[in-house]
Amino acid sequence: MRKIGKENKPTRQHHVPQVYLKNFCDLHGCIAVMDKRERRIFSTGVRAVGAENDFYTLEKLEDPYCWEHTYASSIEPLMGKLLSKLISQTNILVQNGATVISPSEKEQLAVIMVVQLLRGKQSREYEQKLYADYLPEAIDKAKNLFGPLSNEQNKLLEAFASDDYYFKQTAMDVTLDSDRIAQYAGILCSRDFLIYRIQGNMEFITSDNPVMFIDSITNNARPFANGLIKPTTMIYYPISPKLLLCAIHPLAYFGVLSDQDCHLVNLDACKEVGFISSINKKQISQCYKHAFARSVGMMKQF
Repeated sequence: MRKIGKENKPTRQHHVPQVYLKNFCDLHGCIAVMDKRERRIFSTGVRAVGAENDFYTLEKLEDPYCWEHTYASSIEPLMGKLLSKLISQTNILVQNGATVISPSEKEQLAVIMVVQLLRGKQSREYEQKLYADYLPEAIDKAKNLFGPLSNEQNKLLEAFASDDYYFKQTAMDVTLDSDRIAQYAGILCSRDFLIYRIQGNMEFITSDNPVMFIDSITNNARPFANGLIKPTTMIYYPISPKLLLCAIHPLAYFGVLSDQDCHLVNLDACKEVGFISSINKKQISQCYKHAFARSVGMMKQF
C-alpha cells in the first residue's frame, strides 16, 4: 500500500466548503453560527464549522483521502473562482435586469449545487437510511442468486451490514458518479436562474444544507420532500449575504420569469422584508444543525 505523508492527510473534512463559507464571514474572518439543536449562537472561524473529522475518509483504500482530494482539487477551486466572480460582477453599479451569468457559468453553477446537495450531512443521513432499509433484501437476493455461500462469503455479507466502511464506499460511488451528477445538473440547468440582490440593510443567511428545495404551494422545505423536476419546486442557494440564486421551473408562474434567466433581480429590503425573512427562516428550519450569517446580530433576529 502506498504511504501517504502527514501533510497529505486531510482528516478535517468540510461537507460545506470553506471557500463557500468565507463569503459569509465578517471583516475579521469570523462567521456567526446558530446551533438549532443546542439553541445557541456563537461566532467562530470557518474551519470549525461545516466539517467533521474523517467524514470522507475510507481507510481500506490505497488512498484513504481520495474522496476528499476529489472535492479539494476539482469542485472547490471551481466554486471559489465562480462565486467570487459572480459576487464582484453584481456590485452596486450593475443595473437591475443585467445578465450576470453566461451559459457556461450557469452549467458550472448547476454542477456546484448538485455536488453540494449530494455531499452534505442531510444526504449522508438519507443514504444511510436507504442503505439500512434495502441491504437485507439485497443480501437475500445474493444468497438466492448464487446459492449456498462459503463461510468467507457469508462473513463478507455480514461486514456489509456491520462495517461502516462498506456504506461509505457505496456513498462515495454514488456521490462521485459523473453521469449522475451530469444528469441532475442538466435538469437543474433547464430551469431559469435568477440572481436576487438585496438593496438595503437586510441579509441572507446560509446553512450546512445550503441548497434548499421549497414547494411553492405548500411552503414545505423538508429535505428530499420536493422533486427536482416538479414545476412547483423552487430551489434557493445563498451565494453571499446579499445574493441568492433562485432556480425556477420554466412553467412556474405561467412562464412570466423565463425572460429573466441569468439576470440580476433587485430586492428592496424595505418592500421585500417578508420574502427575505421567509427564506432565512426556511434555511434554518431545513438545515441539519447549523445556520450561518455574517453577524451574530443577524442571527439573533431568528
